[in-house]
Amino acid sequence: MQLILQNETYFSHILTEIDAGYHVVIPSKGNSMLPFIRPRTDEIKLSPIDNKSIQKGNIVLAKTDDGNYVIHRIEKIDGDTITLRGDGNLTTREYCKKNNILAEVTAILRNNRKIKKDNFRWMLNQKLWFSNPLLRRIYLGIYRRL
Repeated sequence: MQLILQNETYFSHILTEIDAGYHVVIPSKGNSMLPFIRPRTDEIKLSPIDNKSIQKGNIVLAKTDDGNYVIHRIEKIDGDTITLRGDGNLTTREYCKKNNILAEVTAILRNNRKIKKDNFRWMLNQKLWFSNPLLRRIYLGIYRRL
């Protein structure tokens, strides 16, 4: 049996747990964070935000100005406005206010392995992948054809 919840209901429960100081693990959906986060196979560990959470390159759970919940990297911080973009997105960006950053992704669980935020692969994705549009375009083209 499959239970389908509205996003508002689903994230309301998750945010209650995060606000209480707990870490929450959710399944990944969608392709916007490929190749770093894989849909239907990876799980995402969400943690409460702290002073270091809202920084360029960090992956966060945010509620966009359009009212959608996304898990994307922070691309730019301009005052109170945050620009978000998924690793698998070439041009699409979302925007939100700082107070709509709801949680930080601190680990990816894949095949009984945990890729933590301080892991070399994580940092490589954060530093090289995200800032190099040519590398992103070439790699995504190859990745999507395989």
